Amino acid sequence: MAQRIKLNKVSLREQKQKMALYQRFLPALEARKQQFLMQLAVVRKNIREQKDAMTQLAADISLWAPLIRDMEGLLKPLLGIRQVRVSMHNVAGLKIPLFQEVIFEDLSYSIFATSYSFEIVLKRLREAIRRREKLKILLTQERILAEGFRKTSQRINLYEQRLIPECREALRKIAVYLQDQQAAAVGVAKVAKRLLEAGL
Repeated sequence: MAQRIKLNKVSLREQKQKMALYQRFLPALEARKQQFLMQLAVVRKNIREQKDAMTQLAADISLWAPLIRDMEGLLKPLLGIRQVRVSMHNVAGLKIPLFQEVIFEDLSYSIFATSYSFEIVLKRLREAIRRREKLKILLTQERILAEGFRKTSQRINLYEQRLIPECREALRKIAVYLQDQQAAAVGVAKVAKRLLEAGL
């Protein structure tokens, strides 16, 4: 429900200030929305590329499946994640995470006690884990950016569809009222002048 406006010059000035504020904020919100949209496109492209790379890697790893089963006892401790390093990046006022690296548990093992294929399998599996963790971060980026885009779009709609039209209508009503008051005052002044001139 629109708030009741006072029909006076103070209210007219307040409404003009509001309108100027809305018109100043709107382009900034539009620019922010565009930034979110562009960044979302980049993130979604990265997600697709990451998923494609993971599919390819999974196909590659599946060729090693029998060896992986045989080496499972040795591999499992070496695939433990100690830390996933992430940095924060600012996109139009939103902080989004950026994947840096995965740090695996650094356990020693004998190169001589393992086959040559053990190193290859370990590298492939660690790469799969890195890609999985990177995909998680990309999906988090997408969620944060999509939410930022949604909220900014809602705010733009609020300005364009409600606040600015309400302000315009208030300005029109106040201007009409003040003009009517001025016209009435001029009319009263003319009548008063005539009465004075007539000596009444």
